[in-house]
Amino acid sequence: MPGWGERRLGEEYEYRPEVTEAWVYVGRLRLWVKRLARAA
Repeated sequence: MPGWGERRLGEEYEYRPEVTEAWVYVGRLRLWVKRLARAA
């Protein structure tokens, strides 16, 4: 949802490295799922 609490959430995440790591992990996971879907 663009615009919904975007600024506040962004500020919150900047101070929480574990949250950023989680998002990186999610991004990688999605990439792998796409690759596997194409290979299947």
